[in-house]
Amino acid sequence: MENALKKWIDLVSTQDMDGVVGLYAEDGLLLGTFSDEIRIGKDKIREYFEFFLAKIPKASVVKSKMHVIDDNSFTVNGFYDFEVNSNNGDRELAHARFTFVFQKQDQDFKILSHHSSVMP
Repeated sequence: MENALKKWIDLVSTQDMDGVVGLYAEDGLLLGTFSDEIRIGKDKIREYFEFFLAKIPKASVVKSKMHVIDDNSFTVNGFYDFEVNSNNGDRELAHARFTFVFQKQDQDFKILSHHSSVMP
């Protein structure tokens, strides 16, 4: 459980498309940081990450809190930063907040729901 968020951060930061998408449940839901679309299922989630990983993000967790629901599910909420390529080619920092819901499926914890939004 403790390493689930770190794994996502590491895979995003190395732009590992298959690794990132593989963390989500087959029916997982994503509300992406830079998107106005509800994406359900790995194909739609992959669409978002094709866009996002092209920005060459480097992610870091600022602060987070885990709540264990039971042996098979937990949430992680908090703040993270993304250093990304901007439209003009410079690097820029985006501050965002997040909620992940993880559910044990077979032997692995998968992301069932993930909401991320830019900080106001």
